[in-house]
Parts: sequence; C-alpha cells; structure tokens
Amino acid sequence: MLWLMLVVGLSIRAASLPPPTAAAYESLPGPVRHACSFEQLANSRYSVHSGFDDSLPRQVLANVLWAMSRAPRADSGDRDLYVATADNVYRFDQSQSRLIVHLPGDHRYNSSSAFEVGVATERPEDAGMAIQAGLLAGAAFNEKACGTGVEGRGVVSCPMQWAADHADADWKPEQTIQMVNVYGRAGCTPLDTLCAARSSDSSLMLPHVVGPDTFEAVMADLGQDTRFSSVGLSDENVSQLLWAAYGVTPHLTFNRRQGLTVPSAMASYFLTDRIYVVGQYDVSGYRNRLAGEASAATRDHRIERTIPGDRRPQLRAASDRIPGSAPVYFVVCVPDTAQAAAMMEAGFAGFQLLAQARALGLAGSLVAPLDRAEREAIAMALELPDGHVPALVFACGEAERVAAAADLDNAAVTIVRAQPAIRRGELRVEYLLNRAGAVRVEVFDMLGRPVRLLLNEQQTSGYHAVVWDGTDHDGARLKRGTYLIVVISGGTVARHKVDIG
Repeated sequence: MLWLMLVVGLSIRAASLPPPTAAAYESLPGPVRHACSFEQLANSRYSVHSGFDDSLPRQVLANVLWAMSRAPRADSGDRDLYVATADNVYRFDQSQSRLIVHLPGDHRYNSSSAFEVGVATERPEDAGMAIQAGLLAGAAFNEKACGTGVEGRGVVSCPMQWAADHADADWKPEQTIQMVNVYGRAGCTPLDTLCAARSSDSSLMLPHVVGPDTFEAVMADLGQDTRFSSVGLSDENVSQLLWAAYGVTPHLTFNRRQGLTVPSAMASYFLTDRIYVVGQYDVSGYRNRLAGEASAATRDHRIERTIPGDRRPQLRAASDRIPGSAPVYFVVCVPDTAQAAAMMEAGFAGFQLLAQARALGLAGSLVAPLDRAEREAIAMALELPDGHVPALVFACGEAERVAAAADLDNAAVTIVRAQPAIRRGELRVEYLLNRAGAVRVEVFDMLGRPVRLLLNEQQTSGYHAVVWDGTDHDGARLKRGTYLIVVISGGTVARHKVDIG
C-alpha cells in the first residue's frame, strides 16, 4: 500500500508542475519572401570561411531553418536541425517554428559566427539536401546587401566539416551531425547574373541564371511526383537541370578552382563527369570542364553520348522504385558510396535537380538511397565505368495532371531570349512556358499577313526554343524588313520583332 501511495503522490506532483518556462523556447518569425530566383541564388552562392561577424538578424535564421526543414529526404529516418548561437544550442521544432534549448551556453565552433546549423541524420546525402537549401536561403538576403541592406553588408556561409566534428562531440546530439553550416555577416556580396556556363561544342543551350519564380515560392511548393505525362523534355530544360545540378558559376574557390552551383569539400568535385542523362535516344554524360583538361579551373557546359539507344527500360528494371513513366532520368554517381563527402555532394545535386524542376513547373522524383543491388543493376544497365557508382536517380518530366490555367496568374508564355535581327544564318527565339499546353509559333509581316508557321505542338512547362532562317513557307528568302514572331499558348500571346538584313 505504501508503494502505491508513493506512486500516486509522485503522479499528482508531476501533474501539478508548471509548464517549461518561456526562456526554454524561442519562437521564430515566418519566412520572408525575396525577389531573387532560385537560379540567381545558385549562380551567386559561394563559401566564405572566415572574416565575418555575428551581427545577423534573427530573420535570417528563421528563413534558413524553414528552407532546410522543407528540403527533400533521402530516407524515412529522422533528420534533426540543431542551432548554436552565443547563448545556447537549440533544437529546431519545425511544427511550432521555434527553438528549444538543448544545451545552455556558447558552444559555437567559430566565435565570430552569428549562428551555426547542424544537420543530424543517418545519411550524408540527406544532410546534403538540407545544407544546400540553407545555403541558398541565406544567400537570398544579399538581394539588398549592397543597396538598402543593413550597413551594406551581406550574409555569408560555409559548410564546415571541422564544425561538424566539433558539434558531434560537443552538442550532445541524439544522432550523428553530418554537417554544420556556419553563418555570419561579411562584406558586400551582391547577387550575380553573369552566366559562366557556355558550351564549347553547342551540345547544350546557354542556361538561364535568372529564373521565373522566387526561391521561397519554389521551397513553399517543393514536392515530388512519380506520375508523368508522355511529353518529352526540351533540350533547353535538360540544359537548365544539368546546370542547376552541377554547373559552373562566376566565382572561384579558395584554391582558385572554378566554382559550381553546389559546394564541394576542399573543391574536390567528386561528381565531375559522373552525372548522366538517360533519355529516349541515348545515355549522355554531363561535362562542366573543358575536354582534355584535367584542371578544375576550366569551364564548360556540354554533354557527350556514352551509349546510343533507349536505355530507360533497363534503368527502370534496375529498381522498382524508379518511376516508370518519366521521359528523362538523371543519374548522379560518386567514386565510392562509403565516401561521406561525396555522398553529401550527391545530396547537394539532388536538391538542385528537384528545386530546378519545380521552378520550371516540371514534376520530379528523387530515388535515394540506393541499396547495393540497385546500384549494381543501374551500373550494368547504363554500362557505367568503374568508379562511377550510382548514388541517386532523379526522374523528371511534365506531371501527369497539371494545374488548370485558371489556377495560375502568370502569363502562359513569355519570350526570354532572342536576337533582334537575322543578317546571316538563323534566328533563335527562346521562350518560357509557365504551364504545359499547346504552343503555336508563327511569323507575320508588319501588315499582319502570315509568312511561316514554325511550330504547332504540345510542350511541357519550362524553357523552349524555335529557330527561323528568314524564309517563307516555300523556303524562299524573305525580303529585307521587319517581321513579327508570335508565340501563342494558353490564351497568351508573346511577340518578338526581328529585322532581316
């Protein structure tokens, strides 16, 4: 009877305890939306290792944690986010958007950092997806860094393995902290709109480094889909996706190597020449360095055929988790899946592929992690060389069911890049479809008379292009003058004037 009274007494006492004090929690504001696009952030992001201070506002942390928590997952296990500031180590409660004190006191790796975010998860590629999202979320605040931003100073960051080792030993996490992003404020770091990814052999189109939607809008709707329509991806969309995954950018690394859209440990670039495109006609390898050059300081943006013919059936047969209806697949390989830094880099690229697909209005699905049997079957299906071990597969295409036009406010089509005149050769007009649909492209003279029908077909959302050589429907060269190229889709008309010399 005595033990029963003690248990009841303890239960009553526990029930009457007051709730945790407010000091144990810190609520964060919701994310703010910037004007910069996902592509512009990917083109501008680079790592800053030192020389920063700790004066960032809390809103930066709020946006970073929100984006990281929305990043895709590589498995079904837990992924926890820890935050170290000068005051405490916190655990991020995503459901309540608040910080819960995990360890009191200053446990930062870098005493000059504003905050440090550690990703605790079982798999490094899962951490990589969250890290990449956090890097871009912080970079978005540099939209105003050199204009109306506070003190004209911007947000800088860097994923640091030394910080991760420190956090794993000192922060007392419940599972391994794979990587830590260190954030601070440093000198003026404006966003860059210079495109450095130019193809040496014209096998890929020039990517767009300023996209159609803001980064926060992309993250807010970042989902995956496994059901695709039969409409193929345009060459322009394939080019854009490859650049987002692993394309060169204007900046240089600390060791004078050419920077990419994703970070790499010590600029080692584990994925170089290890990203493949599997489509209807062939398997191709992506190349971001000049042919015949071993130097990582070179720039390129091209694909090379590795196997002719359609290998999609063999790829789909390699794993029952690979969606069977996608028109195009991207296979990201690493030298060795036991190499944590390489697998994390695969996670960076996987996030970029999914986010870029969403920004283009396309559907995508990440297949990761791959088990040993799946990796071996994929390598056999694509005849991959030794040292090219599949880490993830990304299926991409138009969603089987697209949103109705009435649900979207944007114009269905806009012209994004075109030459003003044809002196010799051909004119290329690139346009962006904000939703999939029928597209008609026609040339008119200035009296409104049709002179050439260039295209009339169903297309996916995203980037497309049409080429005109200045001839009429009979193939005869038109006389000098001004003509109008009209792109019609979804009730929207986009026009481009062109002079024939």
